[in-house]
Amino acid sequence: MHTRQKNQVLNIIEGMENEIVDTVSQLVRIRSVNPGYPGANYEEELGGESEANSYLSEHYKALGLNADLWEVQSKRANLAGVWSGTGEGRSLLFNGHIDTVPTGLPEKWKSGDPLSGKVSEGRIYGRGSCDMKGPLVSQMMAVKAIQAAGLKLKGDLTLTATVGEENMDSATMGAGNLSKRGYRADAAVVSEPSAPPHPLAVVPVSPGLWWVSVTVEGKASHAATRGETFRAGGLGAEVAVNAIDKGIFLVNSIRKLEDEWGLTKKHSLFKPGHFTILPGIISGAPHGVEVPFFISDFCTIEYCLWYHPEDSPETVREEFERYVGHACELDEWLRDHPPKLDWKVNWPSFSVDPDHEICKAVGAAHNEAAQGSSFSIPAKVAGFYAVCDAAFLNSQGIPSIVYGPGSLLVAHAADEYLKIDELMLSTKTYALLAMDWCGISD
Repeated sequence: MHTRQKNQVLNIIEGMENEIVDTVSQLVRIRSVNPGYPGANYEEELGGESEANSYLSEHYKALGLNADLWEVQSKRANLAGVWSGTGEGRSLLFNGHIDTVPTGLPEKWKSGDPLSGKVSEGRIYGRGSCDMKGPLVSQMMAVKAIQAAGLKLKGDLTLTATVGEENMDSATMGAGNLSKRGYRADAAVVSEPSAPPHPLAVVPVSPGLWWVSVTVEGKASHAATRGETFRAGGLGAEVAVNAIDKGIFLVNSIRKLEDEWGLTKKHSLFKPGHFTILPGIISGAPHGVEVPFFISDFCTIEYCLWYHPEDSPETVREEFERYVGHACELDEWLRDHPPKLDWKVNWPSFSVDPDHEICKAVGAAHNEAAQGSSFSIPAKVAGFYAVCDAAFLNSQGIPSIVYGPGSLLVAHAADEYLKIDELMLSTKTYALLAMDWCGISD
């Protein structure tokens, strides 16, 4: 490929900065909270994903793409558009999710309204700016820049914006449905924010995630009998057992397994100690009563198990259950009243060989785009901190990795933002990647 063509596209992208930033801001202003997200009002949020994708579809049409909006579930429309190549080139799929998490408390947002799309001091603020409407626009604008240079690709390039990622609905109705709809490619890049630990990292692997509830049974009584339940000489379980105490015992015990994981679960692309066991929610009370005048008869701990990508979900489940069983043997009550484990969600890991052609191609495109950029950093390969739709694309036989602007450190947080210099560099990278991977037609 001629250097002149690449430089032409990069210069075009430089001149598109205001348009790119404005498009991200407008998309952020369209509320598209995942209606199935825990705590969200389903009926109030339903339709937001479709509205945001309808906005993007007009941009797809302007690029000459056949904008395909389809629903697996009512009022939750996915979007795809294919830029057909002239032939004999490799195909590429760009993907991102259009749904966001809820905005949280507005008063926590120092930048203003959570859906402001405000641009200030080199950043775009608002829910979804980073995770991941900015990255979606970046991929789309890369196509626009190539077209503006009068170039055509040999291979097909498919843009996709899918629903349901934030609560794993995407497995069946979002990215997981792309192949059934007929959208496949020789490789894919999911534009999730790929930091930390490195901004705009090339990410070929993620951990897996289990969500499991651990519920402990207790025995209720009057709060004044607490001393009888655990003091020397007391009546103990004849009177009552505080389920919260037993839940805390298990939390402390399971922390030992987490400590063990920190020492034994190692991966070259993850920081030491990345694989964790988080007690994210603890709830306990007397059934039907929420005052502290009773000894509580249940306690539930909601756990996130971030597990090693080479461990199978079944192996992780067996290890956790075995460890909880051993912990219960150390407690008189739990020996006879073991907790109930409810395995709710498993989000699979993904792993692509770092030497795979798509990893090398993204890294090379990034390095070339970064030359002379205001945000000039070399490509680095790292593991993804969280989980994402690349897992479902890989399960469909499409080698898929993550590369995108932004950081998970600010995603889901108040004052979520995206740095404009990262946004611009990612747009250049996506454009050069598409030109290199798909090939430029003569």
